[in-house]
Amino acid sequence: MALRRVGMSLLLALVVSGTATDGLAQGVPTPPAEPLRVTWQRRAYAVVPVIEGYVENGTVFRVSAVRLRIEGFDASGESVGETSTWTFGSIPPGGRGHFVVPPVPRATTYRITVTAFDRVSREEPPGTQSP
Repeated sequence: MALRRVGMSLLLALVVSGTATDGLAQGVPTPPAEPLRVTWQRRAYAVVPVIEGYVENGTVFRVSAVRLRIEGFDASGESVGETSTWTFGSIPPGGRGHFVVPPVPRATTYRITVTAFDRVSREEPPGTQSP
């Protein structure tokens, strides 16, 4: 199973989302207090349109196998479908992982949440020193 036992309060804090509602569909990041923060945008200039974004790791742990749930909503706010994806590679403390996923058909807005991850190791964020 991809989800490791990490304590209920940490797990609940890791359900984060980014949502876009404007015409440019820019991802709106979650508040900075979130341990894993999702930002995203639509990439319409590609041959095939995609949703592209990052998961920023605000924890002291290297994480991997970060799984995302992408929920699509129409202009009236009704759910029109969902999909899932993974970030590429592991994400060190202070780092970020990239993801790309096809858009949900008929969706005009999205909610993207972290649903699972593996905690790999405790590491010092870049620029910090151990006592």
